[in-house]
Amino acid sequence: MEMVHSDDEGLTLSLTKEEFFTLIGSINEALELVDDWEFETRVGVARDFAVALRSTMSDLAHGL
Repeated sequence: MEMVHSDDEGLTLSLTKEEFFTLIGSINEALELVDDWEFETRVGVARDFAVALRSTMSDLAHGL
């Protein structure tokens, strides 16, 4: 993984396919294993955000 760009609005990373799929799998596992009531505390983002992120990443993965 390499940081390509970073500023106040966000960052751009360069990932290998293995790193990308590892992140998708990690998000999926968190969604499956962490209870709703503790999700944000343990993961650091709301469950809805993680669901949307997984969906976006899965869409991107279909193009690989």
